[in-house]
Amino acid sequence: MLLASASSWRVAARERPLESVTPPVTCPAWRCSTSGKNPGKLGVFWWLDLDREMGDLASPDADSFATADVWDYLSEAGYRNAVLNVPMTFPPGELAGTMVSGFGASFDLGTGDESITWPPEFEERLREEYDWKVGVDDVTTPAGVEETYDLIRSRFDLLEDLLDGDYDYLHLTVFYINMLQHKYGAGPETARGWELIDERVGRLDLDDTLLVLYSDHGHREVDRTFVVNRWLAERGHLALESRASDGVTSRLYAGMQRAGVSPKRAAALARRLLPGDLADRLLPSGYPISTAELAARVDWGATDAVALSQGPLYLNRERLGDDYGHFRTRLRRTLTGLTHEGEPVLDAVRPAENVYEGPYVEDGPDLLLRPAAGWEVYGGIVPSVFDTGVGSWTSGNDPEGVLLLNGPGVPSQELGERSLLDVAPTVLRVLDVPVPTDVDGSAVTAAFPNRDFGTDVREPLPADRHGRTDDEDLTERLVDLGYLE
Repeated sequence: MLLASASSWRVAARERPLESVTPPVTCPAWRCSTSGKNPGKLGVFWWLDLDREMGDLASPDADSFATADVWDYLSEAGYRNAVLNVPMTFPPGELAGTMVSGFGASFDLGTGDESITWPPEFEERLREEYDWKVGVDDVTTPAGVEETYDLIRSRFDLLEDLLDGDYDYLHLTVFYINMLQHKYGAGPETARGWELIDERVGRLDLDDTLLVLYSDHGHREVDRTFVVNRWLAERGHLALESRASDGVTSRLYAGMQRAGVSPKRAAALARRLLPGDLADRLLPSGYPISTAELAARVDWGATDAVALSQGPLYLNRERLGDDYGHFRTRLRRTLTGLTHEGEPVLDAVRPAENVYEGPYVEDGPDLLLRPAAGWEVYGGIVPSVFDTGVGSWTSGNDPEGVLLLNGPGVPSQELGERSLLDVAPTVLRVLDVPVPTDVDGSAVTAAFPNRDFGTDVREPLPADRHGRTDDEDLTERLVDLGYLE
C-alpha cells in the first residue's frame, strides 16, 4: 500500500471531499491523519501551545503528541514501513522499516543532536544519494522556487527507490507544494509544482498496489485580514506591554499600508540588505508584532483573552475566575455577529468542547474561530483591526481537502464526504490489522464493495508525551513560512 499526501491535492479522478480538523492546519492535522484521532486526544492544537499558567508559547515536536500512529500498529503486526517526510515526526521513532522526518526537523542535516531518520545511519544515504534537504529557506525568490521543485523531485526519487524494496506500507508527504500555494496562490509557480507532482505520480510502477492520495486541508484565496488580537486589545481584553517605539512604528506602518507596501516585506528586505546593527536602529521593535512575539509582548496577568493565527482563542481562566463561562458566552456572541462593511468576518465561533473530544481538551483553546470566505485570522498585532496584506500569504487553509483511492478492488464510485481521521483506520482495515479503540475515524470500506473486512479492535499502544519544546530553529522557520508572522 502506498499513501502519497500533499497539503492541498488538486482535483483528480474519483476524488472526494475530505474534511480536515479544526483549525485546518499542518500541525496537528498530519498526525491526526496518521493516528485517526482528533486534537483533543493528541494534546496538540496548532503550531504553538499556550501555557496558561505562564502565558508562554512554545512549539511542539513529535513527542508532544500523545499517540501511536498507523505505522506503529503495522510494525507490531509484522509489516515493514517507509514513512517519508511526514510533518511533525521529528525526532523519529523506532519502527519496522524506515522513517525520514519531515517539516519540524532541522533544515541542515548532520547539525542537530539527533538524526532525522530511523535507523539513524539512513541519514547518510539521504545526503550522499539524494542531496536531501528538509526545507527551502525562501520560496519567494526565483531561486527558491527552483529549489522547491528540486526538493519535490528528491522526495519522489527516494520513493521510487524504496518501492523496489520489501516494504508493505509507504507514506510520502509532499509538503512544500503547500508553501508554493500559500505564497503564489493559483499562479504559474504553483501550477508547475502540481505538474511536477502529477508527472512523478504517473511514473510510479504500482501494479497491484493500492494508492491513496489525500490532503490534510485545501486552499482558498485570502485578501482580507481580521487582526483578532488588535480587536481584543481595543475592547480591553488583551493588555500589551508598551514600548517607546510603538507610536513611531504605528505611524510608519500606517503610511506604508497606504502606499501599498507590506511592512513585513520591507522589514525582511532591510534585514537582508543592511548590517544587523543598522537594521535594528532603522526597524525598532513595534508593528507588526508577529505571532511568534506575542508571548514577549502580552501582559498575561492583565489579559482576559489572546488568539493565534488561523483561529485558536485562549482565555485566561485564572484571571476570569467565576466569570469565565459568562465571559466566553458574551465573547462568542459578539464575534459571531462581527461584520465589516456589511459582510460577516467569521463563518463560525465554536466552543472547544463542541469541536474536540478527549483527555487534553482542557489544555487547548477555549474558542475556535473559522474565517469567512476571503478572510484570514491573523494572530499578530498591527494598528488596524481589519487590514489587507498583513502577512505574506495569498492563499490560506480551507477545511475541505480531497481523498482519492485507486487500485485493485476499487471501482469508480461516489463515496461522499469523508474525514481526515478516516485515513488511518482505512489503512489498518485494508491490511487486516485491528483498529485501536481510541480512534475517532472510520475506515472507508465502501470503496471496496467486493471485499469483506474484519471488525477486530484492540487496546491502544502506550505513547509517551513530554508536552512542549523550545525549538528556536523551528519557530524561526515558521516565521519565515508565514505561519507565525
